[in-house]
Amino acid sequence: MTRPVRRIAIVGGGLAGVITGLELLKGKHAGAYDITVFERAAAPYTTLCGEGLSHTTLSRFTAFDSFPYAAETFKGAAWWFPGGLRVDVDETCYTMARERWIPAMAEAFQKAGGEYRTNAKVSAEDVPALARDYDLVIGADGPGSQVRKHVGGAHTTMLGIQYRVEKAGYETDRLEFYTDKRWSPEYAWVFPRGDILNVGLLADDRVTAEENWRRLDLFMQERKVEGKVVKREAYPIGFFGDKLQRDNVLLLGDAAGLTNPVTKGGMAAVIYAAEILADLLKRGRVEAYERAIFAHPITDPSFRRAVEIIHRWSNEDFEAYTRFAPKVLTVDGKVATKKRYFGPLVKTFLRYPHRIRDFEALARAFGVSRVYSW
Repeated sequence: MTRPVRRIAIVGGGLAGVITGLELLKGKHAGAYDITVFERAAAPYTTLCGEGLSHTTLSRFTAFDSFPYAAETFKGAAWWFPGGLRVDVDETCYTMARERWIPAMAEAFQKAGGEYRTNAKVSAEDVPALARDYDLVIGADGPGSQVRKHVGGAHTTMLGIQYRVEKAGYETDRLEFYTDKRWSPEYAWVFPRGDILNVGLLADDRVTAEENWRRLDLFMQERKVEGKVVKREAYPIGFFGDKLQRDNVLLLGDAAGLTNPVTKGGMAAVIYAAEILADLLKRGRVEAYERAIFAHPITDPSFRRAVEIIHRWSNEDFEAYTRFAPKVLTVDGKVATKKRYFGPLVKTFLRYPHRIRDFEALARAFGVSRVYSW
């Protein structure tokens, strides 16, 4: 793609679409592009999401003041594993009130000079015409992307299921993750946001939908989540996208399968991808978008092996392989985790030398995810 980019179409007016539009219209680039967002719904809206985001990532997005749209603030995240191990990630983070945040960004996008069209459904058959009429077409239309049908490629999908539950006295100062095969092949979560808890899990595609919801009910009982369920929702989560661009049509966010495969966090990847795209456009190198994304840590190669390991290990494996670890591990970015827990790591490597490559892959994947996935 060599023609100058002036007219840009963004298909999808949700989180990925409005963040990208605002990033492209930021600062001195405000008059550089004519951008139209095509949103199929009657108004901006949000889909299922745990809604957690770190202070570091939210601070990167300077095109809009997002902090007033944080529903709740936490001292960090905590991740529990079978056997009682808890990993505390000490970094300020938030749950975002996306039902307020996304419409507010859509309004700001229009004030910055962008056009936001509602009830503007775009089918896969419409994409070639858009690509002729606009210098650049950005597919930000979610995991069922119509634009991706034009671009091609494949991605992996996993279903997230979630209750929104009245808080009813549940107190925590952290976002909570629970890896336990009784509930999920990957993890379950409790993310408070104001007077509501987001309580969910990544579903097991080997069992029925009814069984997955039953497991979520049992998880809530064990965690003593006792509030009234006010909403039940499910949403496919796309990751491991393998093709992001075809000529002047490209993909971003869930449409691209850019969700972090380990944490299943997608909002951070949107912010980084929009930043990469804006920089490439500024330098006249938008044809390098796919290569730039695949070279960035948001698509780190360690993720694929880490997901395979998480699925392969049983609860008994997790318990055995963490037997030498203290009950609480602290990760804060100040001291390297390997250095802080050198003794337990050496004992673990000596006891399970056949698993060293697994341990290293998990450490790499979780380390990159700590910085780039939430």
